[in-house]
Amino acid sequence: MYNMRTLPQSSRLNPAFQTGYNGHFGGLLSITPLFPAIDFSFNSNKLVYNDIIYPGTGEFDGSLIWAFNSQEEALKLVDKLEKINTFDLNLNLNLFNIGFKTKNIYWNIHAANKTFVNMAIPGGLIELVVKGNRHPDITPNMDLSGLGVNMTNYLEFGVGASMKVTADLTVGARFKALGGIANIESTKTDLHLNSHEDTLTLAADLQFRSSQPALTLDSLYYDQVRDTFLVDYTERSTSELISDIGYKFNNPGFAIDLGAEYQIMPELKAYVSITDIGFINWKTNVAEIRSADEEFIFQGFDIQRYIDDNNPNTTEPNMGEEYQDSLLTLFDVKKTNTSSYKTWLPAKLYVGASYNLTDAIGFGALYRGVYYNGDMQSAISLSANVNTNHISATVSYTMMEDNMDNIGLGFAGRFGPFQTFIISDHVLEEFWPQTARDVNIRLGFNWIFGYKKDKAALIE
Repeated sequence: MYNMRTLPQSSRLNPAFQTGYNGHFGGLLSITPLFPAIDFSFNSNKLVYNDIIYPGTGEFDGSLIWAFNSQEEALKLVDKLEKINTFDLNLNLNLFNIGFKTKNIYWNIHAANKTFVNMAIPGGLIELVVKGNRHPDITPNMDLSGLGVNMTNYLEFGVGASMKVTADLTVGARFKALGGIANIESTKTDLHLNSHEDTLTLAADLQFRSSQPALTLDSLYYDQVRDTFLVDYTERSTSELISDIGYKFNNPGFAIDLGAEYQIMPELKAYVSITDIGFINWKTNVAEIRSADEEFIFQGFDIQRYIDDNNPNTTEPNMGEEYQDSLLTLFDVKKTNTSSYKTWLPAKLYVGASYNLTDAIGFGALYRGVYYNGDMQSAISLSANVNTNHISATVSYTMMEDNMDNIGLGFAGRFGPFQTFIISDHVLEEFWPQTARDVNIRLGFNWIFGYKKDKAALIE
């Protein structure tokens, strides 16, 4: 999408970007007869759908089975696991976006609802469950740290401007007010197991915190005397929810996007941008769960009793009722005095260049880095691009750290005042989602106003 010069949404990646149009309008709140304005992506660093659910063989021929259908199938799953198995999901709903030009400045105003989710599961934890603590592959001491979940949903309202400073240099900035809706995050994820022949000793240093609008938590704790887990809460009314989410901004935040483009020579352009440098302060119904300074002793078990459909002695597991009270004593789940906390957005860095063979045909190279929770995920894309007055099209190849077979396609077409677009960086995996580790799609619809022909970038 970065090199699709007629697409206004390209400015989301670089606020310095300008189309040749005098204005545009789009989003869910506009009259969009074709596509909703949506941006969806999913990534798994290892596992795919067919690793969990797949066609059976033998007596299960013609049926779908899952990886825990038998001990043999579960062991195949274990062999595919990474040390830490991650799953990332992003969903952006474009509520509206407006752009217009005043002299040499192009203005952008937008509103969006954004959600991102990250889950992490240690491979050793699944291996322990499948093999049992008596298996020779299970070491006496296991580090199972890394188990966690991070989820954020928020509203974003942004105002941006792009300006030509010189004939060759264009700069842009976008300032965004954020309103947090819901969040849950893992702040500590240390989990250690000491395994013996008949028992497991679990030592945990875990901490989770959350903020959400639906419930006011009055008390949340484990009652040692009554041996029960107590939760007292008050449900909030629909009007209160709408009030908090819609305009009160009880969980305020701020973010900024910065970008620049420089025309090195008529055929060669370089660009750089950094987006989503920002944070949200969470204040609504803040709750914190943390582990206590205790250990949990778990008796050894034969996992085949629970997952092997071919074993006549297979039974439904009742481990929850047997161990739930003991497990809950690991956590001090009293509501803390924490009244607020801060989370940062995943910041994104783009650095690239494009070279035009003709006014309409060019090639591009782009580096993309996403920094979140101390981790940098990188990708490099090479693209061939066509940009004319009426269309933008791109074919791309992307190299990611854990996936090298990513072919992308994008198309934006203008039909009178209407423009529609659809883009995917992993188009082959859209056709075979059962084997996909990366799926993404952007689609939407714009109303376009005015056009000023710029022969250096576009042709009729």
